[in-house]
Amino acid sequence: MTTSIRLSGADYTWPLLSHAGALDLIAALGLSAVDIGFMSHRSHVRPEQVHGSVAVAAGEVRERVAARGLRVADVFAIPWTDFQTRSVNNPDPVERQRSVEFFADAVEFARLVGAPGLTTLPGVLFPGDTFDAALRRSAEGLRRRVDLAQAVGLAVSVEPHTESLIDTPDKTAQLLDAVPGLSITLDYAHYVFGGVPQTDIDPLLPKARHLQIRPGAPGRLQVAVAEDAIDWASVIRTLLDRGYAGYFALEYTWQEWHDCNRVDTVAESALLRDLLLEAAS
Repeated sequence: MTTSIRLSGADYTWPLLSHAGALDLIAALGLSAVDIGFMSHRSHVRPEQVHGSVAVAAGEVRERVAARGLRVADVFAIPWTDFQTRSVNNPDPVERQRSVEFFADAVEFARLVGAPGLTTLPGVLFPGDTFDAALRRSAEGLRRRVDLAQAVGLAVSVEPHTESLIDTPDKTAQLLDAVPGLSITLDYAHYVFGGVPQTDIDPLLPKARHLQIRPGAPGRLQVAVAEDAIDWASVIRTLLDRGYAGYFALEYTWQEWHDCNRVDTVAESALLRDLLLEAAS
């Protein structure tokens, strides 16, 4: 499949398959790369299981990916199954230290599988917090993560997501301004779900290191391609005009959260792939 854009697929789109099966599907879709989930207690590669043997796990994944003619586009590092535990800005210093230890494993894993960088989460607003206090803790923790990753040649971005500290473009810009070297993994659907118009999201594109492509609509985090409210052709044109060389990751998920288990992820991924290729032609 020849295209002017690089497409990847998320292995965590298909949590009920084996990792090999998910990679087979990504290859069958004609994609060139994979986004690897490194998510505690839920992804194919489980941080709690590989701790202490990251090199072994990374070697196995690297061989599995290469055997299918794929590359690793990104590693999505999420420290827990909720947004508070081991959050980058958890008020508890013990939890913050555990989060750093988790991220150090993620950096080593990403380096060894040949990823260009990592995506992680930006933190949340905790009970009793002010936005400014929560932002300061996030910025402090993320500056440390940028340093850890850059020391081994990797880039770091955060995903602005619903229920996060930076659930609007303005808040996202404030965090980016506070952390030199930090970029974003941009998933338009999270903003659109919250009612943010696309024209308010587009100015963030110059800060995007990685794009997660998930069709969405106001009040609906994930929808079928036919119901999508996002103008992907405009996004792609803008990025290509700016010389964007990163990946466009097809990122349907299958989970109960916000009814994301109500979409046929195989068929819709194929339709989304075709839409993106047409938009880039």
